[in-house]
Amino acid sequence: MNSLLLPFKAIQPYIASEERFLDPKHNDTVYDIIQDLRKNFHKLEAIPTKYHALPGFDENVRSVADLLDDSSRRFAEGKTSYAWWRLRKLPTDCFTCHATYKVTSHYSNEAVIDPSLDILSRARFLLATRQFAEARKAFVSVLNEPDYRLYYNEALRSLVLIATRIDRNPAEGAANLRTVAAYPSLPGEDSREALQWAAELESWSKEKPAKDPNPIRTAEQLIQRGSSVSPDTTQNDVALLRGTAILHQQLEDGKISKELRPRALYLLGFAYTKLPLFFSESWAEMYLERCITEFPGTAMAQRAYRVYREQIIDDYTGTAGTDIPAEIKLHLEELHQKAYGAGNFSPIVRRQNKSSTEL
Repeated sequence: MNSLLLPFKAIQPYIASEERFLDPKHNDTVYDIIQDLRKNFHKLEAIPTKYHALPGFDENVRSVADLLDDSSRRFAEGKTSYAWWRLRKLPTDCFTCHATYKVTSHYSNEAVIDPSLDILSRARFLLATRQFAEARKAFVSVLNEPDYRLYYNEALRSLVLIATRIDRNPAEGAANLRTVAAYPSLPGEDSREALQWAAELESWSKEKPAKDPNPIRTAEQLIQRGSSVSPDTTQNDVALLRGTAILHQQLEDGKISKELRPRALYLLGFAYTKLPLFFSESWAEMYLERCITEFPGTAMAQRAYRVYREQIIDDYTGTAGTDIPAEIKLHLEELHQKAYGAGNFSPIVRRQNKSSTEL
């Protein structure tokens, strides 16, 4: 692990500063660090077998490996701006995985966090290395700094994630959010969102233990509640995050039967379509695709395909209309055949209101 932590710590000030990353006098140093990162990054064959059975785990490891490969290649080609843009996702991708799977880690600030980092970069890397208590303090500090106004919503979302997916202490999380919502530096829209999340956490803290202890049904109810939107109600992010946490826990503990597994995968994919600002963009598609490929021809695979297709159409639709690249259309057709069997295929369909997407 130390062989990975050293380059991980060394790359941080260069990810935090585009100017420093692009400075030609640092080219050799940056390139060597990226090479060390890639060489020492987690190798799938060295990871304990139990993790490979977890949906999304191998895909996430490969995704970060691909990010490092692409950054290294582009940097060597002289496309340093692109390499920096790619590497900026490293702390987010690390956190996405570390906040979902119970990987073992024994980090300390001195070992993995570069002391020169600004407070926002420090908070991001603390989150990436599972130092959640310190990350929470750092993000609260960000919310007190007017210079980071553009990143206040990121800091607030991070606090919600820690409260919901890590600490699972809704009362404390709500109190923290109500405190920061009163900061004079916080714009009105950010303060209102913080108060909304605080209210959702407070509602959770007052819930009585469920009479029906079935965790899959509980997760489904939470995701249903969280995704329901009307003229008078907004999406409940806390409920969605709770639902996904339960499903991941059940999958990791091996407590989901073969009969319920397709629904669990579908529910995760569906929930992540509603949480694009909280997690890596590819997570919704990853779980929906896993449902389709693991359980082809089933009603749940067909439902997953419909949500997957709608997600792709949203991704490739702008003011000029929908323009899906040929390779994506081909992939859609392959998934359609797995879900429904061979037959006519049209990737362009009437757009639906997202609030009415079936669960």
